[in-house]
Amino acid sequence: MSNSYLRFPPSPSLPLAPQQWGPLYQDQYSNVLRLYFNQLSNNLGQLGSRQGGRLINFPHGAFHQDGTTTLTTGISNTSTADLQVGSTADFPSQGWVLIGSEIIRFTGKTPTTFTGITRGVFSTTNTSHSAGAAISEVQGVSSPTSYGVVLFNYTDYSNGVYTGDNGANVYFDNAGIYNLQISAQLLNFSNATDNVTVWFVLNGTDVPYSASIEEVGAKHGSGPGASILTYNIFQEVAAGDYVTVRWSSNTGNSVLATYPAGTSPVHPVSPAIILTANFVSSSLR
Repeated sequence: MSNSYLRFPPSPSLPLAPQQWGPLYQDQYSNVLRLYFNQLSNNLGQLGSRQGGRLINFPHGAFHQDGTTTLTTGISNTSTADLQVGSTADFPSQGWVLIGSEIIRFTGKTPTTFTGITRGVFSTTNTSHSAGAAISEVQGVSSPTSYGVVLFNYTDYSNGVYTGDNGANVYFDNAGIYNLQISAQLLNFSNATDNVTVWFVLNGTDVPYSASIEEVGAKHGSGPGASILTYNIFQEVAAGDYVTVRWSSNTGNSVLATYPAGTSPVHPVSPAIILTANFVSSSLR
């Protein structure tokens, strides 16, 4: 069979036995069973082939955060006027953006502006920016004693695993054990090294032993210290459970930052955070 998926046959509809046995009934009975077992044999043959794995459909999901846009009107280094941009669609209702080497806080937005501007936050310095400058989303924490909830604004793949609550939670339709893998892009514009901790939360409760700590170096010249934190865990979930990713910064200066597409060399947008969830097995209990 050349199908790219398996067609499981229904249970065989066996003919009712007549009051008096005869060869015609036996032939009908045998043909129904033969068709059923031939279909099962074809399915097993496909699964047992070298490319049989392509026919198996497991629950999975892949998500990232990559808010990007451009500045449509230049700003001076002292301006706190609304930022005029191409679009704010991929950004939260309040948060932070990165323009060049400056991080700017905003407390509101319209379709084409960021409002409630505070310049030069997270140890960055106010600078002027020209129209056309790339703007990318930043996720931060308000203080060293608080934690942030990672938001995912884009779904790459979704099969029984999906985001909800404005991208704050990842939900599971199917119970089982999943491989959860995360990659976080960290920037630090301060003069001191920092430790960033990332961990998983299941239905609002911290997952034991799920935290990972990454050191982010201090800035060098005008460039920030940068680091990539990546790790994975196996996690059992029930149908309807949800997972949240939380993070903290020891100094409160490090951020999760998206890099815009580059031109020298050419490269695509680099997301601040990536999460994948792959079904591994049904529950062991």
